[in-house]
Amino acid sequence: MFKRCVWPRLHNVGSVKVLNEIISIKKSIAFCRGVARRANANFSYAATLLPVRKREFFYASYAAMRIIDDIVDDEFMVLSQNERRAIRGEYHNILKSWLKQVCHLDDKTKGPLDIRVITALQNTVGKSDMGTTHWQELAVALKMDILESSMRTWNEFINYCEGATVSPASIYIYISASSYNPSEGYTYNLKKRPRYYAKNLAIYCYIVHILRDLAKDAEGSTRLITIPDEVLKEANLTRKTIKSAIVNKSQKIFELTQILSEKADYYKEKGHEAIEELYPVIGNREALALKGLIGVYDKLFFVAREKSTDFIVDGPKIEKEIRGHLLGIKN
Repeated sequence: MFKRCVWPRLHNVGSVKVLNEIISIKKSIAFCRGVARRANANFSYAATLLPVRKREFFYASYAAMRIIDDIVDDEFMVLSQNERRAIRGEYHNILKSWLKQVCHLDDKTKGPLDIRVITALQNTVGKSDMGTTHWQELAVALKMDILESSMRTWNEFINYCEGATVSPASIYIYISASSYNPSEGYTYNLKKRPRYYAKNLAIYCYIVHILRDLAKDAEGSTRLITIPDEVLKEANLTRKTIKSAIVNKSQKIFELTQILSEKADYYKEKGHEAIEELYPVIGNREALALKGLIGVYDKLFFVAREKSTDFIVDGPKIEKEIRGHLLGIKN
């Protein structure tokens, strides 16, 4: 009699607990999906084509990166120079706490990430063999932003790109190439690491991003203009003169676009060569998402080269039209 009375109750309690955990995970993924969609990024649109489990991994990892990037760019970098100097240490500490959160994935570490992001990460990244290198390298680039480290040469720009763009792209490649099953989670079995496939294309796409956002970034902190001094000098520009050059549709902006486009060409060619090796060994949906994503940047790059003035002024609008056409998604 005792067993018949108590056992169903214990069973129900266990079932309710499992159900609550499932609901919590689903709500956490939904929260991260909202972060990704609000960012209106090409990655998030391409990710809608991925299988469900990989899509969840993307939403969790993207939200974690988007949140800290927005804190640095939209909270810290928009402040005056004196304000930034006064609270630089505070934002460096925020970055360090973020890194602890994404590396440890426990809900006890305090930091800028909402508990829902941590829950989503625990049930995706935490069940993978991805490791923490990509997070650490992204943090290095964000630290450079907070410290406002100089970017004099092209080599310094490439070093910055390793964290700022290659690491996020490597995470996307990991997601695309990994396999998933409930007992093992997410595993990556290719001989070449994600960075091999991601690096050159990521730098190429980042240069396109720089040109697309140049007008907007010129309105804010000069640090948002992540173009090395030697390239600006070649176009007879400085970070302080870019804004007026854009407003006046100066020939210097055309020259800057051509210089960056020539550099982007190298990374585009190398990047396409590497990614062609990846397509045959990943799923059809993953390949379709990648091809659509890269296609957006190739079209944007074409416009940047052929109609540089229009692209600098209306880059985001042009991107929206291209994205809707290639990815078949209403913006």
